[in-house]
Amino acid sequence: MYRIGQFSKISGLTVKALRYYDEEGILKPSYRNEENQYRYYSDEDVKKARLINFLRSLEFSIMEIREI
Repeated sequence: MYRIGQFSKISGLTVKALRYYDEEGILKPSYRNEENQYRYYSDEDVKKARLINFLRSLEFSIMEIREI
């Protein structure tokens, strides 16, 4: 499991973008610590994040990505 900073470096998405995608329900972390609210991402989440990053590079909108 990766914390958000580590995951940001691996996925190529900014921490700000990851928080936004979490709020929008596009990329939810695999686990969220109830005590400190830290987000933890898995290797499977890396695949999703890279797909999102790719779709954004093709100028897909957030709404279109949500549908995919």
